[in-house]
Amino acid sequence: MIERKDVWQSRYYTVPRFYMTLAGLWPYHPIRNRCLRFVPVFTVCSSILLPQLLYMSIAMTDRDDLFECMPTVLITIIFSFKLASIMVNTKKIKACLKTIEDDWLSLTDSEKAILQRHAIYGQYLTIFYAVFMQLTGFLYMLKSIVLILIEDTSNSTRLAVTKLPFRVEYGHTIDQHFYPILVHCYMTVFSHVTATVAVDTMYYTLIQHACGMFSIVGHSLERIGQNSNADFNLKPDKTTDSDYRKALGCLRRHLHVIEFAELIESTFTNIFLVSISLNMIGGSICGMQVLINLNDTKDIIAPLAIYIAQLTHLFLQFWQAQYLLDYSTIPYESICRANWYYTSERCRKVLLLIMNRTILPCRLTAGKVITLSIESFGVVLKTSISYFAVLRSFH
Repeated sequence: MIERKDVWQSRYYTVPRFYMTLAGLWPYHPIRNRCLRFVPVFTVCSSILLPQLLYMSIAMTDRDDLFECMPTVLITIIFSFKLASIMVNTKKIKACLKTIEDDWLSLTDSEKAILQRHAIYGQYLTIFYAVFMQLTGFLYMLKSIVLILIEDTSNSTRLAVTKLPFRVEYGHTIDQHFYPILVHCYMTVFSHVTATVAVDTMYYTLIQHACGMFSIVGHSLERIGQNSNADFNLKPDKTTDSDYRKALGCLRRHLHVIEFAELIESTFTNIFLVSISLNMIGGSICGMQVLINLNDTKDIIAPLAIYIAQLTHLFLQFWQAQYLLDYSTIPYESICRANWYYTSERCRKVLLLIMNRTILPCRLTAGKVITLSIESFGVVLKTSISYFAVLRSFH
């Protein structure tokens, strides 16, 4: 038997638990311990923004410099906002985790097997995302490491800036304090990766749990009417109507999963709005940088790494939202496949209630403006390409 304390110790939730703990976002830790982790991570993650903005104000007259620094400024804003938003919504995150615990403890063995399949899929997805983002962060730092090894820029403040992972402005002190500034930039890359992996892997985990619960509801609904035949009683006594009790249990569980999905939506909707809006702009600029630097390998690594990471980051957000859209219609399809015609009138009314609620699938939105789905991802990608075409015409 699974105990409450064992749910989060399972291998399915290792990645989100580790990174949420590292970022000070794991809601089950004491507030003091969380603050001791969150404050340094958030400070390092966001403190680079001021020197970035100072550099951008200076680079306004140089279009190439402006394109170079803008994507990293947008990334800093996105990741800092993610951290702050999840910290503010700690109660909602804790409510989501409490729901997952309660669901695991309330399921039968066959139902746990269904939920386990989704948890395993979520586990593989979170491992892939964590490894991918760590690799992206390393590739982004690789450019500055290579430049430090092969170029002598000790007599040029301008060239010293190009050796840093971020375009930043520290005044004339950059030559005197180059290596402390370099360490700060590397720590910022690490905090950015930690922030996005912590928030996004938790999002993937919650989505996969919701999908698993919808599958369980569908599985239970398909079994309704299996033990009946043409001689069934249309109006049996309520105490002996087992199909009615099963349908009523499915209705309660279905409403419970819908509430869980709405909680996910309210927790992440503002994050999606900021992330999608700024990533569209940043992705267009990175694509422009890649085209500009096609003949210079060392200058293409950083923007290409950012572009691929942004595109993957956006795709996974929309893809998981599409999962929720698809799986939230499973109860409707399961009722259609069930032997509902062998059930009582009161049972059919409950099934109709479930079907009526399933007509409107569970949706995740970006600030209540755009519904996340594969179709809307295509729209976002087209919009990003349009921005890219406009920027290319200016260049």
